[in-house]
Amino acid sequence: MPFKNPGKYIIPCIESILNQTYKNWELIAVNDQSDDGSHQRALSYADCHDNISVINSDGKGIIDALKCGYNFCGGDYIHRMDSDDIMPSGKLEKMLSVMRPNCLVTGLVDYFSDDFDLGDGYKKYTEWINNSMTSGDLWRGIYKECPIPSSGWLIHRNDFEDMGAFNSTLIPEDYDFSFRLYQSGMDIGIVPQVIHHWRDSTNRTSRTESSYFPENYFDLKVHYFLEIDRDNSVPLMLWGAGKKGKKVAKSLINYGIEFTWVTDNPSKFGVNIYDQIVQSRNDVNLKNYQQIIAISSPREQNEVQSVLDGMEFKNRMNYFWFC
Repeated sequence: MPFKNPGKYIIPCIESILNQTYKNWELIAVNDQSDDGSHQRALSYADCHDNISVINSDGKGIIDALKCGYNFCGGDYIHRMDSDDIMPSGKLEKMLSVMRPNCLVTGLVDYFSDDFDLGDGYKKYTEWINNSMTSGDLWRGIYKECPIPSSGWLIHRNDFEDMGAFNSTLIPEDYDFSFRLYQSGMDIGIVPQVIHHWRDSTNRTSRTESSYFPENYFDLKVHYFLEIDRDNSVPLMLWGAGKKGKKVAKSLINYGIEFTWVTDNPSKFGVNIYDQIVQSRNDVNLKNYQQIIAISSPREQNEVQSVLDGMEFKNRMNYFWFC
């Protein structure tokens, strides 16, 4: 469990771990240069509980802290915990009950906040991630959002090692982990109940560090798309020339990837963006392309999906939603 200035929230977090119905666990709490008293709070628990250890990270940042903590782990199963979140009391027991060989176990989540009312964005993400869990196809929206909660998974150490453990340096590390899991083809076990309570607060990393803002995920998405799903036997098409479409286009250009760029927006027909001419979608034969779709308007997304369904295209084969 890496921690950097979680303040008072580290107390209910550790208490929720102590309250687990499954008792055979160890907690490695890794201090990442905290200066808010949370280090002392964690040490007070370590003084009273033999299965809690508090160490200082030998680097800087969450990835270094995760690596450092993992090096101290002695258990057969690995679970990451964030220091301001809360575990339901039956979390570990439920996850272990569905564990099987070559499997990662995850489950439903919910968001909460003691500081303010949750915004629609977090509510929609919670609904999206839980629907993905129960849909029977966890990876259906892998290029849209991160489908595995950062503190909502359990995996055997050997399987974790086979995936590279915490050795990747790509950010955001939880989304990178989901892509590596997707790439591995590992079996997924789902606990159909809430197994993690995500806390939203003003100092949450996803609010304070720009590398964790969703609009900055596109390089990671393009990186793994090219590595996992790109079919080089057919040309590539990018559909969408708005803000997010431009981010995907810039990333493809940086990778040296040729693509045809189309839009349904008449004001952008024939426009030169990044030395690429944007065409009308009606001027190309969609059947000739593998498609990345970067359109964020819900209404336009529904219209595009209707076109794709009418042509009997398959998600994650013929087309890939990037937002």
